Amino acid sequence: MKHKLTRAELKEKLRPWMRALTNPHLLISVGIAWFITNGWAYCATGIGWYADIPWLLHIGTVWLGILWMPGTPEKLFTFAIAIGILKLLFPEDTRTLAMIHRKRLQLTERTKVSWQKFRARFRRKKN
Repeated sequence: MKHKLTRAELKEKLRPWMRALTNPHLLISVGIAWFITNGWAYCATGIGWYADIPWLLHIGTVWLGILWMPGTPEKLFTFAIAIGILKLLFPEDTRTLAMIHRKRLQLTERTKVSWQKFRARFRRKKN
């Protein structure tokens, strides 16, 4: 049975994430990365529709259609680009980069454990 978090425990777990995600350097980096992966398509669609430029409207619409398809890994690419931009524009912000690295390692470890549990359960059902 899973332990239900109290409000204080949840607040304590979310505090490092909120501190990192509200960091101005990371917000700027994510904004630039979002525009590289998504934002241009919204602008292209809007400008293409408003200025009656069919090719621009079609390109923006097709890319938005791809982004809205289920299972599109666009968020992974956006976040990876944001980390690269953060390293490029703000190399002195080691605290945010260290927190992201630490969280990635924790997530990788939890994913490995979950995968092992799933495989063990799947193998038991198969036999």
